Amino acid sequence: MHTARVITKSSCIAFGVFLSLALLVPVSEAQFKVTDNFNRADGAPGLGWSPWGNGAQISGNQLETFGASDVAGGISRTLDITFPVSFSFDFSTNTPSDGGWLIAVNAVSAVELPSQFNGEVELLQYSGSTALCTVVQTSSGPLFQCYNTVNGQRDFTAKAHISGTIKSDFSATATIKYNDGLLPASVTLKATAPVGAIQSPAGSIFFFGNSNATYGPHFFDNFTLTLK
Repeated sequence: MHTARVITKSSCIAFGVFLSLALLVPVSEAQFKVTDNFNRADGAPGLGWSPWGNGAQISGNQLETFGASDVAGGISRTLDITFPVSFSFDFSTNTPSDGGWLIAVNAVSAVELPSQFNGEVELLQYSGSTALCTVVQTSSGPLFQCYNTVNGQRDFTAKAHISGTIKSDFSATATIKYNDGLLPASVTLKATAPVGAIQSPAGSIFFFGNSNATYGPHFFDNFTLTLK
């Protein structure tokens, strides 16, 4: 298990240079925040992001991601993650019955299938009405686990705000705030600490995007990642 690393002001400045024009906000000596609202010209993701899987692009001041048969898609970058780490973003999809999201940290490369995952931990939902799932590395390879659904979960028929935290033991929570006018207005999903997880970075690739195998497209906006 590894603990949170203290980020000094000087290292935050260096990290900010690496992120180019992406916004890096130092919150304290031991915390920093990466944000991207994708408000830029349509086309390549830019700002140091690289597409993975079936790809992604900027469209209408948001990130448009695509899927295909057995292939998800999104963006990635080199970024060492320590825990706990918190994230938030807005999500919507043109295929709400099977439109979902994923976020993964400390990977060797961006891989969309749980059986092939080569990172430290991944958090995902296959659609708004399905369970929160995790993928972690064990001595026997990737371990894929899904947890309980809760009353009020529903598909992403309108843009929803998703926020969550992954702790150092890889337990996690994700809160979904809906904007469809229905009740409940929000739900919180939980994943317990997986047994047998290897809590050591496999690599230094951070990636996120859609989690399913349909074209979509699936949209992300107002992305934030906070390390403590």
